[in-house]
Amino acid sequence: WNRYSSSEYGFYSNVNPNVDHPRWSQAKERRLGEIFTRNTVIFNGYGDQVASMYNGMDLKKFH
Repeated sequence: WNRYSSSEYGFYSNVNPNVDHPRWSQAKERRLGEIFTRNTVIFNGYGDQVASMYNGMDLKKFH
């Protein structure tokens, strides 16, 4: 993805429901095989495991 659409996501990108993608909101998601949308969980639900890697970073700048 980085070679073909590097402007779509930042290098440190991970799903942040509080920061919109340039072309769509990340606040809701529809999982494969499901009909309804649900609220997106920050860092794809791995917040406890990966949040420390983002310590001190501006998560809006490095969306």
